[in-house]
Amino acid sequence: MGCVFCGIVSGSEPAWRVYEDDVVVVILDKYPVSKGHLLVITKKHYESIHDADPREALHAFAVAAALARVYRTKLGAPGVNVVTNSGRPAGQVIFHFHVHVIPRWSGGSFRWSSRHELTAEEAEEVIAELEPHLDGVKSYLRKAGLSAHI
Repeated sequence: MGCVFCGIVSGSEPAWRVYEDDVVVVILDKYPVSKGHLLVITKKHYESIHDADPREALHAFAVAAALARVYRTKLGAPGVNVVTNSGRPAGQVIFHFHVHVIPRWSGGSFRWSSRHELTAEEAEEVIAELEPHLDGVKSYLRKAGLSAHI
């Protein structure tokens, strides 16, 4: 079986896309922990952070940081988890490097068990909330000395 994230990157698998540049694609998690749970996926296939190109890993985390900033400063999330899992014992399920950006709305504890299936209504709402703030991602990358081109 092929890599589902490679399929999403190529466009052969469906996903709710939020942001894209030359290095990463950002999608809504199909089974979010909370409303607005995003995945920052490298376009090139790497099993995990341990074998990702350092420049691309840095870029993915910078995009994740920019999106976390949007959730905290523009959309009012009281907290945001930014995390990657490396290896099955660490909770990695899809073996393609990606970074989770999980806004925390209720201030509750972090629990993967709170996942639910993303609905079209929820996806459209999250994308509409994020869309006016996505220019801030590229601005953040520029401030960090990064660009969409590596």
